Amino acid sequence: ATMSDNNNNNNNEEVEDHYLDAYLSEILPALGLDAETYAPYVTGYANEEEEDDDALDELIELLKASSETHGEDEDDAWHAFRKEIVVRREEYVKGEDARKELNALKLQESTNIQLKNEIELSNQHALEMAAKKQRDLQSQKLENMSQDKLGLMARFGYEDSTNDTTVNGDNGEAEQQSCISNKEHATSMHQKNAQKQRTVGQQSTQSKAEARLATKQAKAEKLAKKEARRKKAGKQERHR
Repeated sequence: ATMSDNNNNNNNEEVEDHYLDAYLSEILPALGLDAETYAPYVTGYANEEEEDDDALDELIELLKASSETHGEDEDDAWHAFRKEIVVRREEYVKGEDARKELNALKLQESTNIQLKNEIELSNQHALEMAAKKQRDLQSQKLENMSQDKLGLMARFGYEDSTNDTTVNGDNGEAEQQSCISNKEHATSMHQKNAQKQRTVGQQSTQSKAEARLATKQAKAEKLAKKEARRKKAGKQERHR
């Protein structure tokens, strides 16, 4: 094939992509015109963004003058040709507008879905962070909570178990261990504080008992010495 043939083939491929190609390949020869030569004039007009009646009339006059079989006396054929070009162009433009609108709607829907997913992920992350912050605050409060509050937590505290990962030194495998719940933590601290108070109370009671016993012993010794002096003084009086 020659370079000229290749160029013609490329031109044919471009023409075949046009929506008027099939129609022009039939109607132009019927009007006494070579389709390969004159189809680009028609498609060039059809590709204009705005419809121009004057430009179309000039195109029809050019085709009439070039026709080998349909001249000025074939007005009905050229009128029908002109009308067909206008109708097909309008249908194509409407279809293109509909396709553009549909594509715009699809793009908007895709954007909305993506935005919705991003909002949901953001909300989920915010909830997780808030929950973690609440757990951290709750854990700190338990350590500094009064005995009365610990007692209430021990009775009515809620369960909130978390997991802690430790590593086995022998085989390097990770194993999960459950931490005690808030309620159990509060109960444990409540019991420890109660035991501490009982121990302090017992020590205090023991110290008071020992003090009373020492006081009694001192009094008894004092009375005994006093009685001994009295008896000694009575014996001396009798000897006189």
